[in-house]
Amino acid sequence: MCADKTYTPIALQHRGDFTESFAAERLAHVFGAGRVFQNVEIFKSRGEALGEIDVLVLFGNRAIVLQAKSKKLTHTARKGNDFQLQDDFKAAVQDAVDQAFSCAELLGDSSVTLRCRDGKPVSLSERPRTIFPISVVADHYPALAFQARQFLNVTPTERIVPPLVIDVFTLDTITEMLASPLRLLSYLDRRADIGDKMMASHETVLLSYHLKNNLWLENDVDLMMLHDDVSAPLDVAMAVRRDGISGEATPDGILTRFEGTPFARIVAEIEDRENSAALELGLMLLELSEFTVWEINGGISQIIARTMRDGGLHDITIGISSASTGLTVHCSLMDDREAEIRLRNHCEVRQDSQKANSWFGLAIRPDGSIRFAGKLQRPQ
Repeated sequence: MCADKTYTPIALQHRGDFTESFAAERLAHVFGAGRVFQNVEIFKSRGEALGEIDVLVLFGNRAIVLQAKSKKLTHTARKGNDFQLQDDFKAAVQDAVDQAFSCAELLGDSSVTLRCRDGKPVSLSERPRTIFPISVVADHYPALAFQARQFLNVTPTERIVPPLVIDVFTLDTITEMLASPLRLLSYLDRRADIGDKMMASHETVLLSYHLKNNLWLENDVDLMMLHDDVSAPLDVAMAVRRDGISGEATPDGILTRFEGTPFARIVAEIEDRENSAALELGLMLLELSEFTVWEINGGISQIIARTMRDGGLHDITIGISSASTGLTVHCSLMDDREAEIRLRNHCEVRQDSQKANSWFGLAIRPDGSIRFAGKLQRPQ
């Protein structure tokens, strides 16, 4: 169809429309349809639109700005023409990333208004603290991860993280395996954090490594190269889910390792909560090393047992010096108001003693369920 010069513009329009609608559908699978918006135009006052976001996700104080491109890799580029390859990359990826960044910057402007193309207004309950730009191409793009590493020009800001560049098939896989807001946002956060410190031929290799090891990288490692066979457990899991073959539908790792533990229950209870404090707590918990997670599991089990035994208030505190933060967990039978006051006072003391930028507080019931969570943050 693309060989028909008269039909090519129509074919590309259809490809673009499909890519947008498919991306919106997959993100709605994770975040819920009410938090995903298509064709969002950005206005200042009542004037001309300053930009348009193909797919916008708003969740707590996080946002995803996704731009879709229908441009294909030309035959000349596939044959190895470097100049054509760079031209194709610009048309298929760089332009989309530039558009995502310009729109993301506008989301920080309190004077702009958002409206879907069909006239539906989009309200921002709070300006996003972190924005994740994503560029999605319509079909399989050979060596996309490598090309993004080599050719992409971006300038991240404190609010806007480095972009994720993927194709529709990778987006499908990511949203299938990380099917809760907290899990997906944690991956985007971790992925932006490692930047170019990990090298792989395809994004699914990095996703598979994440499912196994939480994208963990030791501080003294400058570059890690991942072989394609790292993605084997993920390939199997997707075949089990989509084709019905026998095997493990979820690779052993971060989604299975802590099943049945207090840590897993806490994460499960907050992974769909839009409350900013709960979201920040969840993201912090999912960054922890396996050793620290088991420390938390042991500590929470102890304070639950003590409260069940004597009915008193018991607590554990873990400082995380590398992130200038920490966590205090209280377990008690006291009423919510008193429990909140005691937890806040304890967190303030701990934050001051550790001279930390932030501190998290979590109150749980003797059955291990969450009562409430909060966060203290020093002014920046």
